[in-house]
Amino acid sequence: MSEQSKIIAQMQALIMDILKTGTTSIEQANQMDALEEALFQQNAFEEIDDPKHSYRGEEIASLFFTNNYEKAIEKMYRHTIIPEDFFGFVHYYYDEDHEDENLTTMFTNDFIAKVSHDYLLQEKQ
Repeated sequence: MSEQSKIIAQMQALIMDILKTGTTSIEQANQMDALEEALFQQNAFEEIDDPKHSYRGEEIASLFFTNNYEKAIEKMYRHTIIPEDFFGFVHYYYDEDHEDENLTTMFTNDFIAKVSHDYLLQEKQ
């Protein structure tokens, strides 16, 4: 499990604890802030200077959305964003308020498996 995946798992567990109790303690709020800070230090969450995209993961997702599959894989590899982290970014970042949320339906299990396979091939070159 990657560092980013561990952070997201911890965030999800913390959210579930908060939902169970119905309240948030100061410690939980501080822990969530620390986890979010750590999450935004991960490669997929790298801020970029682009008028259309805020983060590297969003830029890569856009390449997939616009049928630039090979460029997306290349960019993932170049910026050391493993498929697990990219798809973790997508799951975390895209929600019903994001204009491209409906496009994420293309990320099926088969698509994720293909990206993982092709990323490994890129790694071996």
